[in-house]
Amino acid sequence: MEAVAAAATTVFGRVGYRRARTADVAAAANMSAGSLFTYVESKDALFHLVFVQGFGLLGESLPSLPISTPAPGETVALIERELGKAASATKIRAALKTAHPVDVADELRGIIEDRYTVIERLWPLLAVIERCAVDLPELEAFYFGRARVGHYRQLARYLERRAADGHLRTMTDAAATARLVYESVAWFAWHRREGRDAHDFDDETARRTVTEFVCAALLLENVPRAR
Repeated sequence: MEAVAAAATTVFGRVGYRRARTADVAAAANMSAGSLFTYVESKDALFHLVFVQGFGLLGESLPSLPISTPAPGETVALIERELGKAASATKIRAALKTAHPVDVADELRGIIEDRYTVIERLWPLLAVIERCAVDLPELEAFYFGRARVGHYRQLARYLERRAADGHLRTMTDAAATARLVYESVAWFAWHRREGRDAHDFDDETARRTVTEFVCAALLLENVPRAR
């Protein structure tokens, strides 16, 4: 089951939902196309399995096989719920509730590292979501219309608030800065792994470099940095 889910994650994440073929997933899992359907009832069930497995919801015991086709909207609801959980305990939410941070350098570093950790952990699923959203309007509306925009706006509010209080550098545009920060994090935590840059940097170097770069760009010189 894990091999089927891994193969499906790779195929959907590479070519998107419409172009993905169950035969391609079967080949990637080193099995026949007929054997694949002993695990999943349909392509929709295979797509659902990607997220059940990816979010760690499959459990120790296998479900009844083949896994049945999900109800309309069930897979997107699963994605929305689990990504919401991943974002619910993030440090930026705590920062936005704090009017006077004890150490803004430590706070900013925590926000960047927190975001990095989430993307590093979930990037194979995020790749599937981004590639497949163009073929699935409900997924497109959730991910690009609400979730991703929400992350950018949240960080922009944080940057504006700390800049107004004199804790961070005032940039030309907070929204553009938030996008720059999170896209930098996404490249190091995710996109470098998809191509020829995968092994240019080890994971710890990538994490430390992007964190240090963002902090150096946004922290004012007179703001003490945590050691």
